[in-house]
Amino acid sequence: MPDLLESQSHNTFFPLLKALSESLNANIENLDAIDVENASLVNNKELCRIFHGRGHAYEGLSHLNLDFYSPYLFLISYTDIESSVLENLTQLIWQHVEKSNNQNIKGLIYQQRAGRDTHTQIIRGEDPKSFEIQELGLKYQVELTKSQNTGIFPDMKVGRSWLKTQATDAKVLNLFSYTCGFSLAAMAGGAKQVVNMDMNKGVLRTGKINHELNGYTRNVSFYPHDILKSFGKLKKLGPFDLVVVDPPSFQKGSFVLTKDYQKILRRLPEILTENAQLLLCANSPELSLKAFKDLISEHAGENFNFKQRLKPAPNFVELDDDRSLKALVYQYKT
Repeated sequence: MPDLLESQSHNTFFPLLKALSESLNANIENLDAIDVENASLVNNKELCRIFHGRGHAYEGLSHLNLDFYSPYLFLISYTDIESSVLENLTQLIWQHVEKSNNQNIKGLIYQQRAGRDTHTQIIRGEDPKSFEIQELGLKYQVELTKSQNTGIFPDMKVGRSWLKTQATDAKVLNLFSYTCGFSLAAMAGGAKQVVNMDMNKGVLRTGKINHELNGYTRNVSFYPHDILKSFGKLKKLGPFDLVVVDPPSFQKGSFVLTKDYQKILRRLPEILTENAQLLLCANSPELSLKAFKDLISEHAGENFNFKQRLKPAPNFVELDDDRSLKALVYQYKT
């Protein structure tokens, strides 16, 4: 154990600092290709979560996450932190960066989320504004200081990775597409066509930019529509071989997961091919795995066959799997 880390072994933030030290100092040359892809290593220069306090596996740190958006560390707190505590924590983090002499980190940005009150602070380096990151060989435009969401959700890496392996020659529908990460993964996996739908025009504009960054400008469409009111349109565009449903838990005035998800499930058979695959997602701590599967069984029907639950992304350690992201693979057979 490095001397700096050893000296911090009794510090409240030790689990976070240990995870950071391991990420900074790991030698990629000593790992095989699969381990490198699955690791949360700064030297990968890939989007990753370094520390996942929100999984409640580390006592006293359930309000903290630490991500790497190359070349920036991105520290998030979901509660208010006193300025003296924040200063201490960020100094400790930067000590590890300096000791490692890792040239892949250029700054540290802090975001505090307390209910709807979100503010961002540049701790080290300059405001990067809008910049590009990479994940699984694909480029994404992100912004760490403009709003609460950055432009990509690190926890869904496993979903994007799975889709990339399943999309060959498939006609894909990406519902609640956000900035179209699933669409990029599908195109990279050889999809024949992808339809993206999200009522937020702003995130779809970013989605288009993401496709342009990766050279995917053909056979991809973007519809800024209310999904609950658009199944007539989707029937004309379909049928689809692969469908992703990844809604927000709550979107004011348009979607509430616990009352609106079933409306989508009931309509899905109208737009599917025989043997179509579906990735059905829910990221609500209040919705257990059993309750989610029961919801699907009740409203989608017996022709939806459960295949697997995707494992969490690297470093998303969870004390209770029932409260974590649920990404379930189903197959439709009549």
